[in-house]
Amino acid sequence: MLEDLLELDRTVLLFFNHFHTLYLDQVMWVYTGKIIWLPLIIVLVYVVFHRNWKEGILAALMIVLVVTICDQVASSIFKPLFERLRPTRDPDFSQYVTIVNNYRGGKYGFASSHASNGFGLAIFTALLFKNRFYSFTAVLWALITCYSRMYVGVHYPGDILAGIVIGIITSFVVYKYLYLVLHRYLFTKGIYSEPVPLYSRTNGAKYVAFTIYILFFIILVFAPLFNFRVH
Repeated sequence: MLEDLLELDRTVLLFFNHFHTLYLDQVMWVYTGKIIWLPLIIVLVYVVFHRNWKEGILAALMIVLVVTICDQVASSIFKPLFERLRPTRDPDFSQYVTIVNNYRGGKYGFASSHASNGFGLAIFTALLFKNRFYSFTAVLWALITCYSRMYVGVHYPGDILAGIVIGIITSFVVYKYLYLVLHRYLFTKGIYSEPVPLYSRTNGAKYVAFTIYILFFIILVFAPLFNFRVH
């Protein structure tokens, strides 16, 4: 049974990994990197803080906590525990994988930190903002991030699915059992003026969503000019 699942994992990866063109190589190379998302972080910070800086501090701390937990669970617990080689690092399989810019990633790939961090951030902020347009956009962004990791050949679909599960569980747990509890506590102490998050009544989430679409458009148009090496 396990061998059948592993074989299915390899087959699905090769399906996603073999649709390569020089143009898409650059698009996915930039998208799967880090530097291009700096403007998104700046806009997100602005939206979180601009209505109420006190609540913004709590929200920002919770976002950092979610991403940190997701990253550490995937990288510091799952990867050393399961020791599953990345497709690009497996001596028996790497020859079948199309590698972009000779990027092979670290030694182990289960679970995907990109998937866990991306979905952790997307789901937590979707719960925070309560805006359907933003929620759809954030999840779409996270899904494309996951696809980019398979496109460049550094993760199996199983790595991605495990990362998604980590991200979703972490975001719900932190939101339901920490953020809301602390928010109510601070309200009872008179630090916050309202008993519910202000973000459910703001259009700020749309600014973040539009930033995502603008960044994606920039990547699609100008990717051949970029060559970011930070991953």
